[in-house]
Amino acid sequence: MMKVVVGVTESFSAAHSIPGHKKCGKIHGHNFLVSVEVEGELKNGMVIDFFDLKKVLREVIEKFDHSLINEVIDVPTSENIAIYIFKELKKIGLNVVRVRVAENADKWAEIRV
Repeated sequence: MMKVVVGVTESFSAAHSIPGHKKCGKIHGHNFLVSVEVEGELKNGMVIDFFDLKKVLREVIEKFDHSLINEVIDVPTSENIAIYIFKELKKIGLNVVRVRVAENADKWAEIRV
């Protein structure tokens, strides 16, 4: 059977600091953009309902929104935030194939399986 990849994007605003980093060691904020893709076989014409996927992603990133990410992740780089989101979505049982976390339009970290 054919596998299909679907994706959604959500955003959150949060502060963080990167310990030991010359510029980013001070607390500062971003409007993060998170894109997630999952792969699967079609069931009733869909891999997963977009509404359901967005709901799950919002639940995972909710703890970051309007918070200090350092309270959840010790070294909250975009890379580590992407890894955290990837692992949380995998725990739920989603077949995640890509997570991208962008601090802004020209800086991002991405995990691909």
